[in-house]
Amino acid sequence: MTLYIEGQRRSLKVDINSENGEFLFAGVSLPENTNSFFQPVIEEIEAYLENPKEHTTINFFVEYLNTSSALFLRRIVLLCEEAIDEGKLTVNWHYEKDDEDIQEFGYDFQSIFKKVRVEVKEIEENPY
Repeated sequence: MTLYIEGQRRSLKVDINSENGEFLFAGVSLPENTNSFFQPVIEEIEAYLENPKEHTTINFFVEYLNTSSALFLRRIVLLCEEAIDEGKLTVNWHYEKDDEDIQEFGYDFQSIFKKVRVEVKEIEENPY
């Protein structure tokens, strides 16, 4: 199964590729109804976690997000952290070189998880 949501002005691009175990979240996350936006994403990830690939990678290229979106992104990583064996989950938090707010959020995000390390990576420009 695969879930693809094209990003809009106020919502993330989401690509949950169950075939290769790669998840992408990119752009701005300010949806009007955060629950309805993220519910199919959570369901797709829960289905994937019933039989995950040998290795799973989550890439975040977030430019801006609200608090409720941050809670859902945290929930997504927690679901994966609980279901995937240690060492078989990679989480990358990308931020643009001069974006101190998103960089700081990445470090805050990193401190939440026990078994998985969130790699905070500087990039020149968000490709999404």
